[in-house]
Amino acid sequence: MSLYLVTGGTGYLGRHLVALLLEQGRAVRVLARPTSDTSGLEGAELVRGDITSRADLGQALDGVNRVFHLAGEVADGLPAERYDAVNHQAVETLLELASERGVERLIHTSHYFATGRSGEPRSVPDFVNDENWTHDPGDMHDANEESQSNAENAVNQRVSLGESVLALIPTMIYGPEARAVTGREDLAAGNRIVAMLADQAAGRYPGIPGDGRQWWNLVHVEDVAAAHAVAMEAGDEGAWPPPNWTHWHYFCAGDNVRLGELFERFGALTGTAVPPNVKPKKGLLGRLFGGDDGGRSKERFAIDSHSWAFRSSYAEEEWGYQHRSLDEGLEQTVAWMRSSGLLPQ
Repeated sequence: MSLYLVTGGTGYLGRHLVALLLEQGRAVRVLARPTSDTSGLEGAELVRGDITSRADLGQALDGVNRVFHLAGEVADGLPAERYDAVNHQAVETLLELASERGVERLIHTSHYFATGRSGEPRSVPDFVNDENWTHDPGDMHDANEESQSNAENAVNQRVSLGESVLALIPTMIYGPEARAVTGREDLAAGNRIVAMLADQAAGRYPGIPGDGRQWWNLVHVEDVAAAHAVAMEAGDEGAWPPPNWTHWHYFCAGDNVRLGELFERFGALTGTAVPPNVKPKKGLLGRLFGGDDGGRSKERFAIDSHSWAFRSSYAEEEWGYQHRSLDEGLEQTVAWMRSSGLLPQ
């Protein structure tokens, strides 16, 4: 039986993937930081360690046949060195060790930052990115985005050497968590969309950046977990990824929605007010503090103000990727939020 290593298995997406693998009868090992909450991961083997430690990665890889690399730094405003160490250098080390040890298959869970934003000024306003879209190195918002792009470049280099690695690129993930949540403060760092909606319901969201007409792509977390399992098991026991797959990375996307419309749909489902639009600070205050009226950094405000529109046409055509509609996913998410104390009673 193959042994599967999941890094980031205590995170938002990782917990869903671990649960799915265990449900399928897989042997699963999770690399978890010493301080990570591992409750709810019963059935998986736990190895404590740090993703930035070569020794810890080597220990986690002992006897492993297949790897899902989901670990990453997603918090805003951290030092550039932290993003590079976790999101880029750790990927380089993992790829090197996996190659040395003859790991059969490795999926790197990338980030939509790695391919860059859509729309103006790089393309026409309603342009939708697919796997053929490449990042413009001169259009990075921050060090996080740069680290994600560098990690994908490292994967691409391994692909060019004929190694059995693949990148999957989830877009903006939303939906329930695979662990108990009793309030806003319990949400995983990766569950940013639900956190935003919970803030809207509580009247705490600082306002929709820009005019609200920018496109965002939202995908349900369970659909992304399922896509990982499908991609890993595709093809025969020989060459992987299968020879008929034409790309080395694939989007796991959902529906594109204008940001203002997202808040309107959620408001209609929950009876909560839609946040107002806000503009970035200008003049002396903007130059001094670089933020907006909600306290977001200038980088986060710019990121949220831009369009991030994607499609998964290649994944759908080549290996049957599927996702639920945003309407269905939002209804399920609202029901879970009510049961978890994230919405007013």
